[in-house]
Amino acid sequence: MKMEETNAHLIEGCRRGNRTAQLALYKQFAGRLYVACLRIVGNTSEAEEAMQDAFLKIFTRLDQYQDGQCFEAWMHRIAVHTAIDYVRRQTPDWEELSDNYTEPDDDGPDEEEIRYSVAQVKEACKKLSAGYRVILSLYLFEGYDMEEIASILKIQPPSVRSQYLRAKRKLLDIIAANKENG
Repeated sequence: MKMEETNAHLIEGCRRGNRTAQLALYKQFAGRLYVACLRIVGNTSEAEEAMQDAFLKIFTRLDQYQDGQCFEAWMHRIAVHTAIDYVRRQTPDWEELSDNYTEPDDDGPDEEEIRYSVAQVKEACKKLSAGYRVILSLYLFEGYDMEEIASILKIQPPSVRSQYLRAKRKLLDIIAANKENG
């Protein structure tokens, strides 16, 4: 059976409330949704909670899923929004900017000078503030553009861009400091 057919069979079973289908769907996608949640919330226990809540939403909103759309993308979107809700509870420091805002000076370490592994980036992301971590995760890992992030977070696009640039600079500073200390 093809993946799409298997998913369609599981979705139909879940719509009927079949616990076996729900468990199979959970086992198939839990790992991927957990990783998405972890990148946004930044710690394992809250990522686990966010993922669990996302699955509850998925199971209760299956009537909103339209056959033909990418099911994994639909679930992923729910998980990302659920993780963002978890971060909002922490009240991250989103910065609204005035209309006469100018871009921050770019005087930190040069990206080309810093060699870093995926593990170093992940470790450095954990040290970012929640606001920075969310914007970096949504843009770099989840593939949202600045307008979409602004809409999701309910802040202005220039603020998103500024937060992204500051987060990127802070991330590079953390990686450079870790490199010097390591």
